[in-house]
Amino acid sequence: MKIAILGASGKTGTALIEQALASGHEVIGIARTPEKIASNDVRVTKRKGDAYDEQSVIAALEGADAVITTVGKTDLKDKRINLSTAAHRAVVAGMRKHGIRPLLVISSIGAAQGVKRKGIVRNVYLFLRRKYYGDMYQMEKEIMSSGLDVTALRAPILVDEPVNGKYRVIENEDYLERLQISRTDLAKFLIGELENRRWNNRVIAIADDV
Repeated sequence: MKIAILGASGKTGTALIEQALASGHEVIGIARTPEKIASNDVRVTKRKGDAYDEQSVIAALEGADAVITTVGKTDLKDKRINLSTAAHRAVVAGMRKHGIRPLLVISSIGAAQGVKRKGIVRNVYLFLRRKYYGDMYQMEKEIMSSGLDVTALRAPILVDEPVNGKYRVIENEDYLERLQISRTDLAKFLIGELENRRWNNRVIAIADDV
């Protein structure tokens, strides 16, 4: 399978590339600055794609069999709050043009609306980021109604630790406690989901099983 990974230059994108290659797949790594994609494996094709440039994303998806997106704001000075919706509208347009159906999206548990958490600091953080997470929630609604084969995975806090395989899937919005998972476990789960499609057309979360 040739998997297009949007956001391939980040830490999570790097983990996804590694897990995809380990499972025998090819990768189209898409990033605003493709030179920053870490892998030099011959099975990785690097392409430019900017979330705010729809045509660049559409062009970058050509030849892919499936798409995984890991889109997050890294420039805090950028005041645009529509990153998630802009990026995924471009992805959906590209997938429709090129006849691609499987789409796995890394969202965030912060996208859940009206869910209270333990701790004043966490709730203040969610309030301050409410526009960003509101855009993410809108993105989830749009991709789930796109007619594609979609899984939206709400990620918790991501940590840089090795694979341990001890995690749980959360099917409701029970995010009261502080949740985390390693990027490698998240990536391994997503590549497995792309191969097996157990959670097709679902919005789920994943976290360490503690």
